[in-house]
Formats: sequence, structure tokens, C-alpha cells
Amino acid sequence: MSNSPSARDRLFDEPRQLVDFAFDEAVAAVFPDMIRRSVPGYETVVALTGLLTARHLTQGGRCYDLGCSLGASTLAVLRAIGTTRCEVIAVDNASAMLEEARRLPEFDDRVEWVETDVREVEIDRAQVVILNYVLQFLPPEDRLPLLRRICAGLSRDGVLIVSEKLDAGGYFGGLHLDFKRANGYSELEVSQKRAALENVMRVDSEDTHLARFRDAGFGAARVWFRCLNWASFVAWPEGDP
Repeated sequence: MSNSPSARDRLFDEPRQLVDFAFDEAVAAVFPDMIRRSVPGYETVVALTGLLTARHLTQGGRCYDLGCSLGASTLAVLRAIGTTRCEVIAVDNASAMLEEARRLPEFDDRVEWVETDVREVEIDRAQVVILNYVLQFLPPEDRLPLLRRICAGLSRDGVLIVSEKLDAGGYFGGLHLDFKRANGYSELEVSQKRAALENVMRVDSEDTHLARFRDAGFGAARVWFRCLNWASFVAWPEGDP
């Protein structure tokens, strides 16, 4: 998704009274710039999410993009599947994000936008479920129940795609800070955003994610992308395809 220079993320570039991070109108306006400059490998993950989805999503099939934000993964899916007629159910509980997404001309009538909590969505006859950068914002006790529901609602030859920040130790965490500085964030911006996220973004280790996929009923799960302390996983209900 494109964005203009006016959409550059400057939300934390001046001292401010910090409150918990929220996906509000201010964040929605700069989100493409924010996530690209903050998440190593983001653009690669989004593009490959589309290609992974295209291997499973068939004519008349159904894909869920849970926590879709501005619909970057949904758009990658549409580009990868071409003219295949299917359903893409894009879900987010942030009205500002969905309002911004609905204004974009790239989407077509295959996309259904749903404003609700991802924990409330009924997963039914899904060939693909996308959960990119979402679990880390849910209370830890809600993560396994959600994955169990997803596993139950996936077709046996379906796939779950998950991307997350990892609890990967100080070395990679330090490199991630270097990544953000190299992308133009100041020390003030880095520290203020970290403080704003402290109570709302709680990350797990790679081993915790893989064990939770097993506990949720998935037959196999693998890391398919890793960059510093960020990783993407695929999980299959019936084991390795």
C-alpha cells in the first residue's frame, strides 16, 4: 500500500503525556509508514502471505484476515489469486483502521469488512486464516482459545499464517532498536513508543508459539520467515502438507 510524505509517522517525535497505544485515527493515518519503519521484513511477509494463501485458496473458498488493520495482507491475497472468485473476510475492531481501508480503491467485492473483536469471529469452512501481528496484542490467556477455534474452523488441507514479534533476548532486541534508528526514529520516539506499548503488547518466544500451535490441535507448525526478533509461522491442521 502506498502512502505519501504527509503520512510519515511523527506521533512520538515530541515529549507527550503517554497513554497506552491504541489503533485510533492518528495511528491509522500514518500506519503504513509506522509499520514499515518498525517491523523488519514487513513488506516481504505481506507479499509472501499472499503467495502462501494462493496455494490454498480455491474458487469459492474462504479466507479470514483477522486483525486486518488497513488490509495490506488482504490486498496481497487479491493480487496473488488474480481473478479467483472467493471470500476474504477482513476483521478488525479498530473502526479508524477499517474506515481508512474502505476508502482505498484497490479492494473489490470479494472482500467483506467486519468490525468486531477477532475473538468473537466464527471461523467456518476456512481454507486460510491470516493472523499477522495480532496475538501479541491479545491477553495471553486468550491466545490458545483463539487458536483452537481457528484450528476447528479450518479445512483439513487449510493453513494458518501467523506473524509476531518474539521475545528473543537482548541481542536481537538491540538490533531491532538499531533498525528503527536507521529508519529515522529518534531516541525520544523509540522510548516513548516503547512506553506506550508496554501494557498492550506482550510477546512470546518462538518455542512458546510452536508449543501453543500443538496445544491448539495443529498437526505441524514451522517458521517460514525470521528477521531479528520478528518471525512468521505456518500451521497445518493435518500435519505437513
